[in-house]
Amino acid sequence: MTDMPAAPHLKVLAIHRYYWPDAPPYASMLRAIVARWAADGHTVSVLSSQPSYKRDADIPRQPAEQELDGVAVRRLDLPAEHGRLLTRLANVVRFSWAIFRHARNHGPYDVIMASTVPPVVVGAAARLAARFTGARFVYHCMDIHPEIGRISGEFRNPLIFSLLRRIDAGNCRAAARVVVLSKDMEVAIGKRSGVYDANIEVINNFNLPSFSGEQPAGLPAALEKGEGQFRLLFAGNIGRFQGLEAVVDAMFELGSRLNIELVFLGEGRAVSDLKARSGKFLGGRIRFFPHQSVDVARQVIRTADLCLVTLAQGIYQYAFPSKTMTYLGEGRPLLVCVESCSELAAFVRAENVGIAVDPGSPQALAAAIAELVDDPLRYREMEEQAARAGKQYFDQSTVLDRWSGFMRELAAET
Repeated sequence: MTDMPAAPHLKVLAIHRYYWPDAPPYASMLRAIVARWAADGHTVSVLSSQPSYKRDADIPRQPAEQELDGVAVRRLDLPAEHGRLLTRLANVVRFSWAIFRHARNHGPYDVIMASTVPPVVVGAAARLAARFTGARFVYHCMDIHPEIGRISGEFRNPLIFSLLRRIDAGNCRAAARVVVLSKDMEVAIGKRSGVYDANIEVINNFNLPSFSGEQPAGLPAALEKGEGQFRLLFAGNIGRFQGLEAVVDAMFELGSRLNIELVFLGEGRAVSDLKARSGKFLGGRIRFFPHQSVDVARQVIRTADLCLVTLAQGIYQYAFPSKTMTYLGEGRPLLVCVESCSELAAFVRAENVGIAVDPGSPQALAAAIAELVDDPLRYREMEEQAARAGKQYFDQSTVLDRWSGFMRELAAET
């Protein structure tokens, strides 16, 4: 029997509005993914923009063109948006046009992969660029729009929602593969007309990588946990569709439990409302800290007793919080506020890595927290299982192996 020929190496373009060292988690995850593809022998390019995600992140300007990890990175110079709608719309147009121009000038590519930032439109631009240049389109759906936008209010207008949903359904139908993060997301995509299950691949995220190469210093004193405190931690984007109001309200239900504190680490549109909601607890039992580097955030996560993963009702069908993997990667048990029918809640129960509570009930949330605080043996078991599950399911090398296999499958079909 003769050996099967090796799958060919591919020329790949990966597209995302933000790339390392910018602040969003996917900016770092994409760097790890494309670096693995380059190490596997593929010729890989990235099209992105200058760091601009966080107003106060203080990230230095990067080279417009550079080779990083064996990957050719090109960054567009787009103005920072910071809530300015007209600037945001102009950037969407400029970024979409740049996709066509780059695919034409630097191709032909075998594979063009786009994420869901900016929502819907960048996927449409990438699939059209792939169609006109003969590439295969891969749609990496970190979340599913416009459904999330309808829940959050961004795409509340029914006409806009209907138009965007038709466009994104077309993105999914045209894709050689639609990559999603969970079975729940797979089901949601599969409900769109003409999208076949065979074209949907589930590859979840991994523990957030750090590329700083620096030995982190100790935590600032303000972030240290007090002796005897039981810390609840939410780290990441503090958005309006995460149902965090119930967590703040649960602290009032736990009013007599003075050893329990709630810490928010990050920024977002809901911060001001949550601060107002915290009332007399603000700055004491409920504290807010701004976005930190990955290395500092990891240190803070290690101080937590329970790490929060919360989603407003219905969101679980369209997203899977990437913070879950980083929490478990640091061996921290989870406090998950999401529907019990979701894959995330089922995972927490099956692996015994924390507690899962349906969203929207501060009373149920407070009762679950108090019960765990009062049962140290159960808590220690969850802590051990969290460390095990983080290594077993969400270790970076394990997930990157799946991305290598994914690309081998595409290469074999070329």
